[in-house]
Amino acid sequence: MEEMEKYWLWLCSARGLYHSHISQLIKFYKTPRAVYEASGTSMKIWREKGALWVDRLTVFRKSYSAEAVCHRVRTKRIEFISCQAPGFPGRLKAIRECPFGLFYRGNLPSDTAPSIAVVGARNCSAYGKAMAGEIGGMLANAGAQVISGLAAGIDSQAQKGAVMSGGASYGVLGSGPDLCYPRENQYLYEMLPEKGGILSEFPPGTPPLPGHFPMRNRIISGLADSVVVVEARERSGSLITADLALEQGRDVYAVPGRCLDALSLGCNRLIDQGAGVVVSVKGLLEALHLDGKTEKKESKHELGLAPEEKRVYSNLDLLPKGLEELARASDLPVKSLGGILLRLQLRGLAQEVSKNHYARLK
Repeated sequence: MEEMEKYWLWLCSARGLYHSHISQLIKFYKTPRAVYEASGTSMKIWREKGALWVDRLTVFRKSYSAEAVCHRVRTKRIEFISCQAPGFPGRLKAIRECPFGLFYRGNLPSDTAPSIAVVGARNCSAYGKAMAGEIGGMLANAGAQVISGLAAGIDSQAQKGAVMSGGASYGVLGSGPDLCYPRENQYLYEMLPEKGGILSEFPPGTPPLPGHFPMRNRIISGLADSVVVVEARERSGSLITADLALEQGRDVYAVPGRCLDALSLGCNRLIDQGAGVVVSVKGLLEALHLDGKTEKKESKHELGLAPEEKRVYSNLDLLPKGLEELARASDLPVKSLGGILLRLQLRGLAQEVSKNHYARLK
């Protein structure tokens, strides 16, 4: 690791030292090495200014050398890149409050490939999950990398759709890159470094505190050319991401919904304010100037489904269907559907929305 990168890594590894704090330090000391080598007397200046974070930095300075921090990160198999290093994502360099460094597993997003963020509600509907999976998969088929927050619901479903279609996806965390949150996404968390990457501006070991998520949202939108919101409540983190995207000069698109549906209020508001309307996935690809005809792999053929599972899966839709309707469409007896649908649910391909009514998730 180059000398300057070593000191950037050390500074960005100080737990509880956020972007605004590092910004103040760099403005005063000019370089991260100068912060590392600063005298205890100069640190008193910050305490006199009422900077509450200076005590945390003082403890960190006494506890960890730059070499010790490098060793700790290396043993966790985590990479680091500073904003001054070649290879740092070019899209991020152009945003306000560009992160000073990124910790990551896997790869960093490409500066040349189309990059689309897909975000939405954690507690989403079956329709929202299915739409997110479809959008993620089609974006990947069209050669775009899918950016999201690895959150439950819309985020993870869009990312699953992307990787299951053979594409690349990048999860931006509100915790350290070594912590999967929520735990239910462990499988996707382990898969993403092989199909893209896991990124965070927070150092290893940082817990997923509520205040971290609005901070990470600027990175999600900053890494993208456009942001697609699938489902969002009237007040939600997805709308924060959309607002940040507009500030950063990104286009925003939203999937419309029913006026009385709480999960549609945020998207409908965005549309009312001028966001692009997602009438269909094909229409979205056209609006994004992506070639939807570029199909890499048909995901349902990659899943290793048995013939009867394929028949039922292909007849599932975004809207729930009852057992009798599925039996007629699949030409299978109702009594044999239970086991098939259970296996599809265990694979994350279907969901029982209400009793004996099932919807497609991917």
